[in-house]
Amino acid sequence: MKILLINTKTFHAKHLPAMPLGPLAIATYLTDNGHIVRIFDREAERGNNKADESFAPDLVGIAGHSYENFPDALKLSKVYHRKNIPVVWGGQMASLIPDAVLKTGVVDFVVIGEGEITFLALLNAMMNQTPIKDIDGLAYIENGEIVINKDRELTPLSELPIIDFSFINPEKYCGPYIGCRKMLNIHASKGCAFQCTYCYNSCLSKGAWRARPAEYYLSEIKYLVENFKIDGVFFVDDLFGPSPAYLQSVCDRILESNLGIVWGCYTRADLCSKEALQKMHDAGCRWIMFGIESGSEERQQSTKKRLNLAKAKEMIACCREIGIFTNTTFMLGFPDETEEELKQTIEYMQGLAADVVVPNYCGILPKSSMYREMVGSNRIQAAQAGFEFADFKMMDNLGVNYSKIPDRELKVVSAFYYWRGIFAKESNQGKTSAVFIKRAFMQIIKAFRMGNIHSLQVFITAVKELAGIFYYAHRFPGIKKKYGLH
Repeated sequence: MKILLINTKTFHAKHLPAMPLGPLAIATYLTDNGHIVRIFDREAERGNNKADESFAPDLVGIAGHSYENFPDALKLSKVYHRKNIPVVWGGQMASLIPDAVLKTGVVDFVVIGEGEITFLALLNAMMNQTPIKDIDGLAYIENGEIVINKDRELTPLSELPIIDFSFINPEKYCGPYIGCRKMLNIHASKGCAFQCTYCYNSCLSKGAWRARPAEYYLSEIKYLVENFKIDGVFFVDDLFGPSPAYLQSVCDRILESNLGIVWGCYTRADLCSKEALQKMHDAGCRWIMFGIESGSEERQQSTKKRLNLAKAKEMIACCREIGIFTNTTFMLGFPDETEEELKQTIEYMQGLAADVVVPNYCGILPKSSMYREMVGSNRIQAAQAGFEFADFKMMDNLGVNYSKIPDRELKVVSAFYYWRGIFAKESNQGKTSAVFIKRAFMQIIKAFRMGNIHSLQVFITAVKELAGIFYYAHRFPGIKKKYGLH
């Protein structure tokens, strides 16, 4: 069968387009099993609204990663639905709300969780005209009723192939970052064993962490280095290095590979040690993103994050000493969060030796423990259809505020740190440069080179976002004084 996989676009402007690892993994797997696959990434094309119409797909797969993608995903689904081409949605957010997606009336199937095996099973059933009721991980409508089959067991990652990057042009995703000119995303593992109440991982990854074979991701990096001259890699694993033994082995393999790259990752600060951080630096690690989320011990317990805040502060200080750039993330506006609790978080932020502090707004993710609790107490309603999520704001956009802190105060605190983070400098061989300004200019240049309407819209959105950050960061001195922002 001929399959068109579409990575949908957003209008946010804070990041360069990220390499679509999910669609790439599915495209590789389906191609290895005899199907013909194309990927059309509307995020990277920035306004090219049409895939190659001569391809004439038998089925279209659409990535519904987040609320921000939903407007574009729904628009495309309507187009293909009118052409009587089956539409399949996949991705994190679609997996969390398959019933709401199907109720839009323009989606035929939802692949829940990792899509490779489920997608292939669906194609085989369509070709052989066999029932789909036994395909694990699939949701669909039958006789006017939504059917959600049982979950698919997690597949050992060694049974899935090395990603084939020939479906896209990786150059479109390269950008400068800490210590490198051309950085791309890769993953070395999937899932997370922790049970934070605001996270979807306990649902999608079943609370499990799984490693990919080292030769898989090292082979992918080698291909990208040799063919596209990348010099940096961001491991976008939910949790990189959950044990000292694994971390040691990864560092050893990277050193042995002689790939000559720098790299970064996400991990928990309280899982680190000074020795491990030094080993990571020796192996090329130049930046780490640490999810702190709250400086309140009580909130750490109630959200089941349970981060050791004292050790986290110590490890971030070690990173500065060793030469690893640190980006720490926090959440503002937890349900029922008080002003006193926010002051505790800000006090903790102020005491960190982090290079960048990024305070996002707390988003209520479907299927998270926090979401179930909020629905159960009738504080929020479960959406009935996917389009209801299109205007839902979260993370870097403040929507409904369930905390006890006024909206304006949350916006001032967030903007204050965002503005400061924009000018954060990395140090490289005695020289310093504002890495995020450098990336912003790269985005602007790429947008103007494309010269289309969507690129102009993204540029205008970026200007608005920057103006909003500047406004809240520099006005309201009373609020800044109240929270000790200096």
